[in-house]
Amino acid sequence: MYLLNRNVAMAGVMTFAWLATACVHAQSKGGNQAVRVEVVKPVRRSLAQSLHIPGTMAAGERVDLFAKASGYIREVRVDIGSRVKKGDVLVVLDIPEMMDELRQAEAILDAKRATVGSLQAKAAHAQSMIRTAEASVMRYRAELELSGNTVRRKKELLDAKAIPDQDFDEARTRLAVVEAQVQSAGAHVASTKAEKQSVDADVDIARARVAVENANVARLRTLIEYGTIRAPFDGVVIARMVDPGDFVRSAAEGDARSLVTVANDGFIRLVLEIPESDVPFVHVGSRLEVQCDALGEKPLTAKISRTAGAVKAQTRTMRAEANIDNTNHAIIPGLYARVTVHFEANAQAMVIPSKAIRASGKEVTVLVVDGNIAQAKPITLGYDDGIWAEVKSGLDGDERVIVAASGAVVHGTTVQAVSAGSSS
Repeated sequence: MYLLNRNVAMAGVMTFAWLATACVHAQSKGGNQAVRVEVVKPVRRSLAQSLHIPGTMAAGERVDLFAKASGYIREVRVDIGSRVKKGDVLVVLDIPEMMDELRQAEAILDAKRATVGSLQAKAAHAQSMIRTAEASVMRYRAELELSGNTVRRKKELLDAKAIPDQDFDEARTRLAVVEAQVQSAGAHVASTKAEKQSVDADVDIARARVAVENANVARLRTLIEYGTIRAPFDGVVIARMVDPGDFVRSAAEGDARSLVTVANDGFIRLVLEIPESDVPFVHVGSRLEVQCDALGEKPLTAKISRTAGAVKAQTRTMRAEANIDNTNHAIIPGLYARVTVHFEANAQAMVIPSKAIRASGKEVTVLVVDGNIAQAKPITLGYDDGIWAEVKSGLDGDERVIVAASGAVVHGTTVQAVSAGSSS
C-alpha cells in the first residue's frame, strides 16, 4: 500500500519531467533519428489518502448563564472546577421589589376571587327566585282554571234563576283577580330571569378578571424563580464572574454579564477545519487518529460525527466534528490536537509516476508509445501527491507511458522505447 499524503507539496505535479540530455533533432540522409524514451505501464495499487491538520478539543456542551431578572447576588454556591448535576442551584439572586409586587398581586387575586364568590351566591339566589316565581305562575294558572269553571256554572244557575246576581258577580270578579295574578306572576318570572342573566354576566367578567390576575401572579412567581440559577446539565463550572452583593441586570434589559459558565465535559467535540480542496473526501464516518501531547504518546481513534456541509467564505474551510467519550474526564476542554484524517481507500487505483504528466491550460495529457510513435492521450486525474498520480480515466492499463527521454518528444515523434530502469 502506498500512503499518499495530502500535505506533500504539489509543485511539479502537472508538469512533464523529461530527463533530456540533448534537445536536438539529429538529421540523417534517411530521415529523423528515433529518440530513446523510457516507459512504464500503469499499475493498480491500494491508494490510501490522508490529511494532517490541527484540531481543538472542545466541551460537548457549554453555556453562559445569565440572570433573567435584575437584582443583587445573595448567594454563589459554586466556584471554578465545581462538579454539578443537572438542576443544582448555582447562584441565588435577591429581588425584594418583586416579592412586594407578588404579595400585592396575591392580595388583589384573593379580593377578585371573593367577588366571584359573592356574585355566584347572588346568581344562586336569583335562580331560586326564578323557581319561586314559576311556582306562583303554576298556582295562579290552576286558580284561573278553577275560577273560569266557577263562572260558567254560576252563569247557568243565574240563567235558571237559581242564584242571585250578586253570586255571579262575585265569581266573575274573582276570575278577573286571578287573571291579573297570573299576568303579574309571569312578569315576575321574566324580570327574575333577566336579573339572573345580568348576574351571570357579572360572574363571567369577575372570573375573567381573576384569570388575568392569576396570570400576573404566575408571571411574578416565575420571575422570582428566575432568581435561582440552576445547572442545565451535568458538567463542571469553568468560569465564575460574580460574588455575593454584586448587582446584576436582567439579560432582557441588555448590557448584562454572565454569572457562571458551565461545560459538559462528559464528551468532547473534536473540532476540525477541513481545507476546501479536501472537503469532497471528508464524510461522516471518516476515520481519525488524534495525537494530543498533553495526554501522552498513545493516539486516540475517532470518527467524523458531523460536518457543516458548507465551506466558510472567510476561511475557505468546512467545520467537521467528532464526538469523543470523556466520562473519565481525562481530556480537558481546549487542548490542542494533531489529527490525521484518513480518507476512503481505493483498493484498485490506477497510478502512474507524476513526472509523466503534462498540462496545457485545463487539458492534462500523457505521452504513450504506439508502435514506435509517441502519441498524446488526454487523461482525468484523481489524487496526486507529486510522486504518484491516480488516473481516473483516459488509460486502460496496457499503455506504455513515457516517463523520460533522451531528447525532445512531442505528439508524433518517432521513438525507441525501453522499460524505465533498463540499461539496454
